[in-house]
Amino acid sequence: MSISIRLIKVGCLGALICLFSACSLPLTAPIAKSSNPSSIAAQDAPTGANSVAPAYRAGRFALVIDTEPQQSFLSSFDLSGGWPDGVLTIYNPLGMQMARVEWTPQNARLLQGSQVREFENLEKLIFQTTGTRLPAAALVDWLSGKPTPAEGWNVDASEWHLNRLVLERVQPAPRTVLRIAFES
Repeated sequence: MSISIRLIKVGCLGALICLFSACSLPLTAPIAKSSNPSSIAAQDAPTGANSVAPAYRAGRFALVIDTEPQQSFLSSFDLSGGWPDGVLTIYNPLGMQMARVEWTPQNARLLQGSQVREFENLEKLIFQTTGTRLPAAALVDWLSGKPTPAEGWNVDASEWHLNRLVLERVQPAPRTVLRIAFES
């Protein structure tokens, strides 16, 4: 019996296209900035009177894009923060870091290996990386575990008791399904 494994686009572009269009199942553990877990929130916490410690989520996503031929992607992620400030790290199916995306209201950066690309904001990073306009704030919310509605997307939270979200882009074509499964 022969077993073939097809790893689909392990480059940053493939992962971002996957992420900014699609699905997920749980995988990675948090990557701490410090060896002391209690200091992570303090390191990432925004400043100001109304500041709240940022959220942390980890999991996997699977993306299927109904093109000819059909495209599919599987990656894991961890997300610190949310909207409008956050950091998203994307891993390939073997758990190796492929890319890191950092954003604030003033700018966004894509880090891949030693390459750093700067953008005016997260929306422009997504568009210039994937070639399509996607709802950046909703996408960040989805990866944070919030079933935020977005124009052209169906948000299915019926599996939330299993820590899963299913998102389907129905407009514009092509149909895209993103499944996110959270582990934290």
